[in-house]
Amino acid sequence: MTRTAAEDQQAWNRYWTRWAAEYDEHQLSRLSLPGEREAWSRAFGDTAPPGTREVLDLGTGSGNVALLLAADGYDVTGIDLSSGMLAQARAKVESHPHPPTFLEADAADPPFPRGGMDAIVSRYLLWTPLDAPTAPRRWHEPLRPGGVLVAVDGQWFEPEDDGGAASATARQEHFAEAYDKAAVDHLDFARAGVERICTVWEEAGFVDVRADPLPEPLELDRTHGVAPGHSPQPLHRFSARRAG
Repeated sequence: MTRTAAEDQQAWNRYWTRWAAEYDEHQLSRLSLPGEREAWSRAFGDTAPPGTREVLDLGTGSGNVALLLAADGYDVTGIDLSSGMLAQARAKVESHPHPPTFLEADAADPPFPRGGMDAIVSRYLLWTPLDAPTAPRRWHEPLRPGGVLVAVDGQWFEPEDDGGAASATARQEHFAEAYDKAAVDHLDFARAGVERICTVWEEAGFVDVRADPLPEPLELDRTHGVAPGHSPQPLHRFSARRAG
């Protein structure tokens, strides 16, 4: 029986909620290592236009990018569909000097008024929207004129890769089940190249669209190691601006 896209989305939410604590443990261990926080702060902060204050973090997960940017002085809202991930993010708010706000909402269709955000950011989210060509149009709307869209991502799925592994942990097996070939086929950007992503952003109305290699986080991945079942992957920082 063919699964619907909505059923796949529910399966993905269950996966991220089930493994939220383990995912966050790895993220926090990485952020404790030399150079990590500074590299990610630069990856997003270097693209922020003058006067940036309101920042939306799409697919915030366990909130670590949102927390980093909030520590840099931005007013950050992070959204995600995984209740487990949001629980991890909210657990860190009490000890943060300038805490973000975390909301359960769809990163592909953020429920915010037009023109209220100075910047919209994401890390490792681009491959996940079910309707990738439509999502950038939804991201265009909450940005103020001159606001920026910034996304860091890599090519996580090879052309014929279904996410499986020859000898897998329970988490890897769950990932392979949730993101099998049929599921990944619903994700327009899962195997999309850099040029395709840039073209879709331009079609959504963004200007000054570019994709820059991001060598610093890649070098840190090679130095500090990545999560089990992963390997260091070249990363790009996609950036664009709403005309104004």
